Amino acid sequence: MQTEIKIRIHKSVLDRVLEFCTYDHFFPDGDEHYIVNFPFIENEYYYDILLSFGDKCECLEPLHIRAKMKQKLYNIAAIYNN
Repeated sequence: MQTEIKIRIHKSVLDRVLEFCTYDHFFPDGDEHYIVNFPFIENEYYYDILLSFGDKCECLEPLHIRAKMKQKLYNIAAIYNN
């Protein structure tokens, strides 16, 4: 089931994010960032899409998806800390 999540992106990934939604989902947030209402399905494919934006994307809400992203990032960091 598709829902919209709120992400904050750096302008450098704007073109990549536009592959998934239209520009009317974007709202400027300062000079270099956008808040985006991003279409999302809670499965590994969509989490991987968000992760592919690296440090140029932050999931703002909903909080349970933000928490899952945080856990995924901890798991990735743990691989490199060993």
